Amino acid sequence: MTADWVIVTAPTDRGDAPARALTTALGRLRAARPDIEFRVAVLGGSDTTITEALDDATGAGARAVLLISGQTLGDAKQDSWIARIVGHWLRTRPAGTPTPQVRVAPLLTDHDGFAGLLERAIDDGGTPARTTTAPILSPAWEQVPAFTRHVLVCRGPRCSVEGARESAATLSRALADRGLGDDDVLTTVTGCLFPCALAPVMAVYPDGTWYSGMRPDRVERLVVDHLAGGEPVAEWIARDLRG
Repeated sequence: MTADWVIVTAPTDRGDAPARALTTALGRLRAARPDIEFRVAVLGGSDTTITEALDDATGAGARAVLLISGQTLGDAKQDSWIARIVGHWLRTRPAGTPTPQVRVAPLLTDHDGFAGLLERAIDDGGTPARTTTAPILSPAWEQVPAFTRHVLVCRGPRCSVEGARESAATLSRALADRGLGDDDVLTTVTGCLFPCALAPVMAVYPDGTWYSGMRPDRVERLVVDHLAGGEPVAEWIARDLRG
């Protein structure tokens, strides 16, 4: 079955959303293949997650979805996570709900056209490297930020699937609503913090308090009780599942 939706996957974004980097390529593809809906999704980070894109495809009535990695080189960890996430999404679909066929494309490096891309880069010649670029060090980066508490918000693959993107956005809004800036509560979105079975995970320092199951509906109380009031929410503190 020919795919009517194509989702281009990208690694966890660490800055600008990867969808912007793919704007030109996707524009050409949409013009050439108007029969296909093209989307970009990430394993984790601030952009649309793979499960959200799959939900969108299902809601639009897609019959077949093809996932294509936007990376040029293979990443065994990313491939494993994509397989797990798609498998989780398929397993948790409500019984009787229409579900598109989902397939994963081979890596771009497995196609003959990849060599052609390298040849084009060689023929282009590139742009000269400069010594006038900004330095890797700056006086502005010498000071540890002043803050009362530091919240680490995990945006690894599992936490992202479990709603960490919405939780992070809710946290930002709740802090802003109370006038709590970086000098009060510094927030940092991270990659995987590792206790994935406790997702979504947040950690508050210097208290050393780790929270599990931090979905959006829990964030308001976290801000009021712990980040503003100084009292950890005991029942949400992460426990070692082995113990």
